[in-house]
Amino acid sequence: MKRAALLLLLAAAGCAHAIKDVSDCDRVSGEKRVECGACTLQNKAQGWIGEYEYRPDNKDGERCVRVN
Repeated sequence: MKRAALLLLLAAAGCAHAIKDVSDCDRVSGEKRVECGACTLQNKAQGWIGEYEYRPDNKDGERCVRVN
């Protein structure tokens, strides 16, 4: 049971690195900031095109993820 709780905690911590706001893109390294900004700027459409989050730990091409 303790192992399952630990795995759940680790999975939740993995989601903590997702960036949903353009102003938070300064947390990623320089070469990823433009990609982060382009991804999270879509959230300014207020749900018309969905909600996106930038996940810097994902591999290339899979960092901008639609969550809705």
